[in-house]
Amino acid sequence: MRPGLVGVGRRYGSSCRSFRWLALMLVLLALPSGASTGADEENKHQLRLEFPRAPRHDGTYRNLDPEFHRASHWTRLRFYLLSVAAMAKGERPFVPLPTAVPDVTALRQNHHEPTVMWVGHSTLLVQLDGVNFLTDPTWSNRAGPLSGTVGVRRFTPPGIPFKDLPPIDFVLISHDHYDHLDEPTVRQLARAFNPRFVVPLGLKAWLGDRGFTNVSELDWGESISIKGLEVVCTPAQHGSGRTLTDGGWRLWSSWVVVGTKRFYFAGDTGYAPHFEMIGRVLGPFDLAALPIGSYTPRIIAKPIHMSPEDALRAFRDLRASKFIGIHWGTFELAQEPYHEPPRRTVDEAARLGLDPRSILLPKPGELLTW
Repeated sequence: MRPGLVGVGRRYGSSCRSFRWLALMLVLLALPSGASTGADEENKHQLRLEFPRAPRHDGTYRNLDPEFHRASHWTRLRFYLLSVAAMAKGERPFVPLPTAVPDVTALRQNHHEPTVMWVGHSTLLVQLDGVNFLTDPTWSNRAGPLSGTVGVRRFTPPGIPFKDLPPIDFVLISHDHYDHLDEPTVRQLARAFNPRFVVPLGLKAWLGDRGFTNVSELDWGESISIKGLEVVCTPAQHGSGRTLTDGGWRLWSSWVVVGTKRFYFAGDTGYAPHFEMIGRVLGPFDLAALPIGSYTPRIIAKPIHMSPEDALRAFRDLRASKFIGIHWGTFELAQEPYHEPPRRTVDEAARLGLDPRSILLPKPGELLTW
C-alpha cells in the first residue's frame, strides 16, 4: 500500500477522531488594485511561486500542453448525432442510481467536522472548518441551453433536494459547459444564499451580464481568502464554450481549498502533468475529487476526460489520502455503460495495491467525513 493512504470517510455521527492541523504554507502576495472592482479584488492574492498562468492566444485560452489537440469537429459531431439517435430509440437505457436519504439535521448542525456529499455528476457539498461550499452545482433535469429546457437528460436525481441545503458560503465553478455551469441553479443559489461565486477568468463578465455580482474571478495560480479558507485556482486540461462561436473565450480550471485540511476539485479534465505539479506545490491533499466518467470514445474523450485508470494515476500524482469519484452516473452523456466507471475504479485501485478504504464511491446524498 502506498504510504499516506488512510481509511474511508466515516458516516457523519461516528466518533470523532482527532486530526492534525495542517500548516498553511502558501506565501501570498497581495495583487495591486486594478481597474476592476468588487469581490474579485477583495482579499485576492497571487502565489509567490513558479506557477503557470493560463496561456491565451488570439483571444482564446489554451491548455498548458502546446501539442494539445482535440478530435476534428466532424468526428465529434458524428459521435454526438449517433448518441442522440441511440437515446431517442431507447437503445441506451439509463436507470437511476440508488440514492441515500440525506441527513439534513447533521448537515445543518455540523460546524466542525469535515464532510462531503456527492449530490451527483460534479456537484459536491463540502463542509470544512464551519464553511459550506458547492462545486459545479446543478439541480436541473437537463444540461443544456434555454435555461435547461433542452439538452442531455438527467437520469439520477440530486442526492439532496435544493430546499434542504444548509447555508452556502461560496460556490466553485470549473468552466462554462452546461453540465458544470447551470444558470437556473446559479439563480436559485443567488436568491437563497447570495454565496460568493468563485470562477476562472472570463466568467465574471458572463455572470455579470445575468445580474450576478458577488463573484471572484481568478487566473491559474491566484487565490482568495473566504471565511478563513484559502481558495486557489489551479490548471486543468479541458476547454470551454456554450455556443458554436465562443469556444475558449472563458478559462477552465481545477480548485484547491486549504483550511485545517486540504481539498482538491479537478473540475473537468484530461490526464496531464498539471496533477503532479499541483501535488508538488500545493499537496499533499486529504481529499481529491476526480472525474471517472464520460471517457469514451477515447478518440474524442482522452484529451479532455479521464478514464478511471487516469483518475487514479492523478490521485497518486496529487499525493492525496482519499479519492472521491465524480462526473458519472447522472446525465446521459457518455458512451460507456453508466455503471462501468465505479467498477473500473475499484478494479484499478486493487491492481495498484491501494487501500480500498481510501476510495470513496458514495451514493448520491450519502454524507461522509474526511
